[in-house]
Amino acid sequence: MRIFKQLFQNYNNLFIDRGRTRIIRALLTGSTTLVVKGMSTLAGFIAIPLTAKYLETERFGLWLILSSLLSWISIADFGLANSLTNALATADANEDRQIAKEFVSSAFYLMLLIASILLIVFLILYPSISWERVFNINSILAKQEVGVSIFVCWILFIIRLPLSIPSRIYAAYQEGYWYQIWGAFSSFLSIISIITAIYIHANLPWLIVASFGTLLIGDIFSGIHLFCFKRKWLAPKYENFNGLQCKWLLKTGFQFWIAQISAILIFQTDLIIVAQLFGASSVASYGITLKLFSLILYISSSFIISLWPAYSEALAKGDYAWIKNTFKMSIYISFIWSIFVGILLVIFSPQLISLLVNKEAIPHISLLLAMLFTTVLNCIAQCVAMLVNGLGELKLQAILAPVSAISNILLSVFLGNLLGVSGVAWSTGICILLFSLGAVGVDIINKLKLRISNISYL
Repeated sequence: MRIFKQLFQNYNNLFIDRGRTRIIRALLTGSTTLVVKGMSTLAGFIAIPLTAKYLETERFGLWLILSSLLSWISIADFGLANSLTNALATADANEDRQIAKEFVSSAFYLMLLIASILLIVFLILYPSISWERVFNINSILAKQEVGVSIFVCWILFIIRLPLSIPSRIYAAYQEGYWYQIWGAFSSFLSIISIITAIYIHANLPWLIVASFGTLLIGDIFSGIHLFCFKRKWLAPKYENFNGLQCKWLLKTGFQFWIAQISAILIFQTDLIIVAQLFGASSVASYGITLKLFSLILYISSSFIISLWPAYSEALAKGDYAWIKNTFKMSIYISFIWSIFVGILLVIFSPQLISLLVNKEAIPHISLLLAMLFTTVLNCIAQCVAMLVNGLGELKLQAILAPVSAISNILLSVFLGNLLGVSGVAWSTGICILLFSLGAVGVDIINKLKLRISNISYL
C-alpha cells in the first residue's frame, strides 16, 4: 500500500505540468479503446458459437487460424507504421509541421510500394503451395475451401496495409480515440455481416469477407476523417516525399520489424503448432481458451499502448521523471489486474467455454494454469515494450527478439510432445520471462536510470 500511495503522490505533482495532458489523453484513448474492444470482443464471442456450429470442428479451427493470420499485417510494412509513430510524436513535441508532413507522405508511398511487391510475390507463389497440407486438413469440404480462403485473406491483408497509416497518426498525436470510434463502427458491421452470411449459408471464404472485410470500411472512413477534416495539412502528397525521411523510417522501422516478426512467431503461431502436433480439432479448445485469456491483455493494453507516443513526446521534452513514474504505475496496475482476473478465468473458464462452444472444447486445468502464467508475464512485458518503443532503445530488442522467437518454437514442440497441449502455452511464458523481461526489461530500466542520473548530475 505504501508503494501505491507514493506513486499516486508522485502523480499529483505530475498533474501540474505537461504530464497532465499526456495522462488525460492516454486515459481518454484507453477508455475509448476499451469500449471499442469490448464491442469487438462481444462481436467475436457472438460470432464464436455461431461459426462453431455452422462450420463444425475442423473448418472452425481453420477459421480461427486464418483470423489470427490477418493480425500479422503489422509485419508486412517493415516497421514503417511504428517508426512513423515515434517520428510524429517527436515532431509534435517540437511543433514542426513540415517534418510531420514529410514523414507521413514518405511512409504512405513506401507502403504502397511494399503492398504492390507483396501482391506480386503472392500471386506467383500461391498456385504452387498445397494449403491443405500446410494446415493439416482432412475433411473434403475444408480442403475445397482452404485455398480460396487463403487468397481472400491475403487480398484483405494487402488492401489494409496502406490503410493502417491513419491509426498510427492518431496514436502519435495521442488521439487514438478517434480511430477507435471508427473501429466500433466496423465491429458493428462485422457482426451483422457474419449473421447475414450464416443465414444465407455462405461458404468459408465469404464468411471471412463478412467478418474481416468490413474492417476496411472503418479504415477508409478513418482516413477520410483524418485527412479531410481533422488534420488536412497531413494528407499525403508526392511533393512532401523526402528521401532522407524514408531512410530514417526504414532504418528505425527495420528494428521494429525484427521485433514484430519475432512477436508474431511467439504469440501467433501457437494455433499452427497445435494443429501440426495434435490436429486441427485440438485448435478449437486451445483457440477459445486463448481468446478468453487474451481479454486480460486486451483490456490492459487499451491503456498501456497509448503510453508509447506519450513516452516519445516526454523524451523529446526531457521529462524523465514523468516517464519513470508512469512506467512504475503501469507495471503495478498490470500485474494486479492480470493476476486477479486470470485466477477468475481459471475457475470459471470451463463453464464459459461449455456455453460458448461445446463440452468437447473444455480445456484441461494444466492448459488453464499455463495460460494464466503466460498472460500475467505478457501484461508486464507489454509495459516494458511500450517504454522500449517510446524511448527508441530498440537495438537489444531487435537482437534478442529473433532468438526468443526461435526458442519459443523449438520449446513449444518439445514441451508439446512432453506435456501435451499445455506445453505450447508454457513455452511462450518461459520465453517472455527469459527474454522480454529478463534481458530487454533489465536493459531498458538501467538505461532509463542512467539518463535520469545524467540529468541530475547536470
